[in-house]
Amino acid sequence: MIGKILKGGSFGSKVDYVTREKHDKKIFTPDTWKILGCRGMMGEKRNQIVASFEAQAMQNRRIGNPAGHITLSFAADDKPKLSDEKMLKIALDYIKMMGLDKTQFLIVRHYETDKPHCHIVFNMVGDNGKRMESGRNRYRNKRVCEALTKRYRLALPKQETPDMEKLHGLERAKAEIRIAATEALRNARNWNTFAALLARKNIHIIPKYRRGTNEMQGISFQMGDYKVKGSDVGEAFKFRNLERYFSQSNRQSASKKATVQPRFPQSGASSISDEAMRAVKATAANAAGMVADIGESVGQFIGGLFQPGPAYDPEEERLAWELAHPKKKKPNPKRGIKR
Repeated sequence: MIGKILKGGSFGSKVDYVTREKHDKKIFTPDTWKILGCRGMMGEKRNQIVASFEAQAMQNRRIGNPAGHITLSFAADDKPKLSDEKMLKIALDYIKMMGLDKTQFLIVRHYETDKPHCHIVFNMVGDNGKRMESGRNRYRNKRVCEALTKRYRLALPKQETPDMEKLHGLERAKAEIRIAATEALRNARNWNTFAALLARKNIHIIPKYRRGTNEMQGISFQMGDYKVKGSDVGEAFKFRNLERYFSQSNRQSASKKATVQPRFPQSGASSISDEAMRAVKATAANAAGMVADIGESVGQFIGGLFQPGPAYDPEEERLAWELAHPKKKKPNPKRGIKR
């Protein structure tokens, strides 16, 4: 089971898509889709569903794009055991585990492919008028899908190679970019190498900067006339994920270089004079002696603070105090008496 979080679009466009409103009615007949369940709707007609979503979204105008959309896809091997009731149960569990059970949602199943899947359209504005923070949380989505796959004993997702002959236009370009970027990432440890490997396939990286600044915040991949955002190529090819990956690779490389031990030339093979070598050795010996002295002093200091025994002798301290503070002799009253 795989959950894919989609962005962009209004409630109207999303509802039209899942209910096949804008599709060819000769191909996508009424038996190619079905509403499995919903929450917070005034009815099951297209206009009623859209009006319900938009009415609740009006409670929080600060959310710029309140229309949420998630697809749940299953392996073809799971099709025999995925009845409408079973898929609805899984979808409702997913919604609850994602924390979306306190907002409006619509669950629609599509039947036109061999792979079972359903669509969840939901409102990013909750019943209380607040934002559903988990609605677009990809990390939580991944954990929930893994848990439900295990709970319902579903087939594990497979990485499948797309059939390039059946793809055209933008979809074909997107698939070719994904294949090339995946291969380049295996052999690159920094941005320059990554870009150079892609350039060999006539794919170029187009940076996106924050408005009015030189701060890079995103990338796109350009291949011919087609330009595809990194997030559309794949999760791994988002700018922040690539930046994190290359930064980590650079730190590891720097760490390895820092731990390499210097190699001194052997006797007779060095261009350094014997006198200079003796000076180096003497300096090293002095430094070692200084370190040893400092270490001994620090050790004594720590021992005096925390260790009983030789570091602190009460009797020795008493004797030292008595020597520093000798007792004054009392005058002898008999000495001053004359007989």
